[in-house]
Amino acid sequence: MKWQILILLCSSVVGSARAQVRATAGPLQSAVTISFNTAVLDTSESQKNMADLEKKFAPRQAHIKALNGEVEDLKKQLSTTSDKLAESERSERMQSIESKEKQLQREMEDYRNDSQSEAQQAFQNVAQKVYVFLQEYAQKQGYKFVLERGAAENPVVWYAAESADITAAVVQAYNAKFGVAAPGKEQKSN
Repeated sequence: MKWQILILLCSSVVGSARAQVRATAGPLQSAVTISFNTAVLDTSESQKNMADLEKKFAPRQAHIKALNGEVEDLKKQLSTTSDKLAESERSERMQSIESKEKQLQREMEDYRNDSQSEAQQAFQNVAQKVYVFLQEYAQKQGYKFVLERGAAENPVVWYAAESADITAAVVQAYNAKFGVAAPGKEQKSN
């Protein structure tokens, strides 16, 4: 009989302690929201990858800008001297401008395709890691559902309390776990 009373007393103390922890920690949330794309883009890893891509494509971007300036200069020269040129010279300059414009268009399209493709690949690589991390994070936090919040202009969830949005918390936990420094910041030592 004494053992039964002791067991009942212990279980009531444990139950009371759990209730106090829940009361001080706030209500447990079973459903939370995340803006997944924002979370991926806000990670230090993603920001570093995008900064690296900007550096990689900077020379091509500068070349395209210079080529565009050259085309604009040729057009200005032609418009200011057009009436003073012989027809053959004017025709030759117009062909040169058209040739440069076609080159500019091709290079701009190649640049756009290459940079978008590599940016998309970099995003996908980080997104896969964040997705796996999110599964672990949600499980550790005891969430039953993690819903995509969507963008403000195109919401998937029409209403959720701000306290239900775990986007910033996931980004912070992800950055802490993987220790990738954001561009311009020193990397954490593990």
